Amino acid sequence: MGNCKNSLVIRIALWVFAFIVLAFILYFTIMSLISTSRKIAEINDSYSFNQIEKTSIDEKFFTDSTFVEMQKERAFTQSRIAMAETDSIGLTLNLRDSLAQLEVNGVVVHKTKISFQRICKAFNRANSYAVASMLSKPLNIISDTATIKKVPLLVKMAPKDTSEYKPDAIPDTSSFEPVNYILEMSNGIRIFVYQQELAKSKDVYHQMLFDVADRAKSTLKAFKRMAAFEVPEYRLYIKIKIPKDDAKIIYRAIPRNGQITVFW
Repeated sequence: MGNCKNSLVIRIALWVFAFIVLAFILYFTIMSLISTSRKIAEINDSYSFNQIEKTSIDEKFFTDSTFVEMQKERAFTQSRIAMAETDSIGLTLNLRDSLAQLEVNGVVVHKTKISFQRICKAFNRANSYAVASMLSKPLNIISDTATIKKVPLLVKMAPKDTSEYKPDAIPDTSSFEPVNYILEMSNGIRIFVYQQELAKSKDVYHQMLFDVADRAKSTLKAFKRMAAFEVPEYRLYIKIKIPKDDAKIIYRAIPRNGQITVFW
């Protein structure tokens, strides 16, 4: 009799636990969908033609594929011009042609091929005209997270006198380190840059660890908001993979508060 009661209690406990887990998964899914929908609505409300164009032109004109493509190219040109006027090094991500370029005053000084790219679904679900308008100005970097130093630290031993001086410098050890970083934009967009070379197991491990650490941090923030019955913040993102050496050059070339132009 006692064994039957214990078995019943265990089964009830398991059913309750399963119900709690399913309820949490359902709650998390619903809140995530609401978060995505809110972000899309925010983009459409802030940058769509309803807010910008006060004309009597038929709204269908602004959703025409030809017009949208022209708007994208126009926005890209406007953003590059604005970035060139800063007289500083800027980064252009031409996702259409799979190119990442460093530019100074509009002149390309370094170029590399993007081997992999992924943009969040909200970019494609939002109104194309609105997204193009949002990207018509350079994105401003406010912070970053990276696996390498922004400026490499070179250690030199001071000679006792000039006769012992040797101009040889210790090589940059970051050439052996994995190169992965995240650039945080002022408007909430996050740009992930990963090295494309994964020939060594440690490169795969470090890239996976870097990505998991960021996901864990973002998930924790989302859980905290949901625990307070608040909709978690949805962050737009762009992820690319480029050669390791080029990724390092770009990271160290652009200023800490530099600008980025995106063409998608």
